[in-house]
Amino acid sequence: MTSLSRRSFGLAALSAPALLTATTLPARADGHAKGAPALFDAPIGTYRMTSLFDGMGPLQKAMFKPADSAEMDAVLAAAGLSGEAMPAPITAFLLQSEDRTILIDSGLGDLDMFGPGLGRVSDGLAAMGVAPEDVDLVIVTHAHPDHIGGMVGANGAVFPNAEVAIAQAEIDFWGDAGIMAQAPEEAQGLFQLAQGVYSAYGDRLIPITADTEVAPGITMELSPGHTPGHALVHIDGGTRELLMVADTLHSSVVHTALPDTGFGFDTDSPLAASSRRRVFDRAAADNLLIAATHVPFPGIGRFVRSGEAYAYVPASVM
Repeated sequence: MTSLSRRSFGLAALSAPALLTATTLPARADGHAKGAPALFDAPIGTYRMTSLFDGMGPLQKAMFKPADSAEMDAVLAAAGLSGEAMPAPITAFLLQSEDRTILIDSGLGDLDMFGPGLGRVSDGLAAMGVAPEDVDLVIVTHAHPDHIGGMVGANGAVFPNAEVAIAQAEIDFWGDAGIMAQAPEEAQGLFQLAQGVYSAYGDRLIPITADTEVAPGITMELSPGHTPGHALVHIDGGTRELLMVADTLHSSVVHTALPDTGFGFDTDSPLAASSRRRVFDRAAADNLLIAATHVPFPGIGRFVRSGEAYAYVPASVM
């Protein structure tokens, strides 16, 4: 049974201001500066994939739970990183073919969370000439705010013609009133946001209970731990394939060198670590091109073996 402590939602690691922000979900931001859209596109066989930068999430070192904090400090120092702040990119991805427009996650949208400069996915879509009505499928890797915040707005569903593919376990967990009642007060907004998304899209939700092809060549693969229904997205474009690993890792430095390191927002850190190792092993063995939410923009690279651990190598796919 999942233990619903403050630590299960990352709250033990958050500072007081961040807690206040999280508690106010799903409040909407009022005109904060986002910056210009940042886009990167590349062919994945029959699909063209575009990375959509949403902004930088203000992660803190205290959110990571290594077995040995001195070992983590050494890993960070070797990468030229120091201090408590560990900002992480947030990137969503758009897939386009001759007849499909598919969004993988949606960023924070207008949520007033994590400070200014976030919520750029919608501007990126607009810069591409993609209207919300054009999106026919949204693939939700999991229901945390930086992945579903852009799906709803003041008028309800942002993507009026889209179906939504999401793991049944994710629907069950965040939609369960009993689980919500057991969760700490600071986590109530997370449940409210997820339930608002489920309500807005209604019968357009496509619940996934096993690895499932949700569009031609696009398969959702369950990879639980970070959340109960966390999912990967395998894209087979015929001449090229890519595995979008979502929140399998939150730091391209820490989680590759120390893959068993827990993360504050995990609902089950040991299971998340097991899933992480399985994904790293597969990607390294098969030399898979990967995409991820929280690695340096444009979020595309490879995992390679490095001794008993791994390393992340950014890749060009042009």
